[in-house]
Amino acid sequence: MASFDSAADPESVVIGLIEKTAKELDALSDTAGEIAPDVGDLTPILVDAQRIADRAALELRRLTRKVAAAKA
Repeated sequence: MASFDSAADPESVVIGLIEKTAKELDALSDTAGEIAPDVGDLTPILVDAQRIADRAALELRRLTRKVAAAKA
């Protein structure tokens, strides 16, 4: 099990990790959209990956609201 060494409270660390991951998924989705026309027969798979990344980022952002609510 990993631990963290931070001056921030646990909620801030969890929210930060979730937000960082959501941003990376946004970047994946953007890149997939840019290169999709250039990958030929793999375009449908890349579009599926883009949709999954978009949904995952949305769900992760919902979790940040739950963390914030749990802290309150």
